[in-house]
Amino acid sequence: MTTRTFSRLVLVAATTMLLATPAMAETLRLGTVVSAPHPWIDAAETFKAEVEAATDGRINVQIFPGGQLGNDQTMVDEIRIGTTDMIIGGVMNISPYISDFEIFSLNYLFEDMGEFKAATSPDSPVFQYFDNAVSESGVGLKLLSLTGGGTRNLSTNTGPVTQPSDMEGVKMRVTGSRLDAEMWQSVGALTTSLPWTEIYTGLQTGVVGAFESTISGYYSSRLYEVAPYHAKTEHQVMMSHISISENRFSRFSAEDQAIILETAQHAGTLGTDKGVEYDAEFIQEFEGLGVTVTEVDKQAFIDAVVPLHDAFAEERGLTELLETIRNL
Repeated sequence: MTTRTFSRLVLVAATTMLLATPAMAETLRLGTVVSAPHPWIDAAETFKAEVEAATDGRINVQIFPGGQLGNDQTMVDEIRIGTTDMIIGGVMNISPYISDFEIFSLNYLFEDMGEFKAATSPDSPVFQYFDNAVSESGVGLKLLSLTGGGTRNLSTNTGPVTQPSDMEGVKMRVTGSRLDAEMWQSVGALTTSLPWTEIYTGLQTGVVGAFESTISGYYSSRLYEVAPYHAKTEHQVMMSHISISENRFSRFSAEDQAIILETAQHAGTLGTDKGVEYDAEFIQEFEGLGVTVTEVDKQAFIDAVVPLHDAFAEERGLTELLETIRNL
């Protein structure tokens, strides 16, 4: 066999192997600050399973729960530089980048879950508004879905809360949203911003004595161990988002973009429904965990904060959006 013939055989063999080898799967790194059981984890797992099935494994999704990739703002920064691809989190924690999301800090904004679901539907004017707001912000995210996460209640280690005056002078953890702070300052709380991943130690060390969260978040992060008083303020339905790197999304084919978008929207719907399911399930377990659950004078809390709605909307130029939400 001549050297030339051998070289041709090697080339043919290498070409055959290359054509026979499937393309390497694209991997999407998806981060979230919570741990299971939580609606965001269910949404992430649903997204992973359905994307991988619909693309025949061309796209693989790797989930990083429990703040493994950092808090929400850290993950957004990582998405911007390309080291993380996706995030499922609360919209309040990205409000420093897209300030209009602060409207969801308004306590008692939605009258019921039906109104919340109408707002988060992909064809709703509310979703379209924030889809455009994220695109125009320059932050580098593509909003795929608005989703839930359950009802938000107030928890403390300072004693039971039944009325607004019980919060007078209590040091309370809030998100990075200025409006979130104003909501709780209106009932006398002394607010401080802390990442979700620092709440447990903040309560242990006395940095804060209260916080508000979903029932799922309180349960799955074992925050009842350091804040055993849980007040059913039911002041918000958790507004959350599933977002992807805008740059990463643009590199997929039109077919795969459609799969990612449709699957994220389905995962978002499931996340909202799981939030409702977990709320009912977990709160039944609180007594056995040593948690004191209190009913509150909800109307007193409503009366303290609802007057802030119109003033906030006028200040931010969001009166039309607020009216759109009210009329859903």
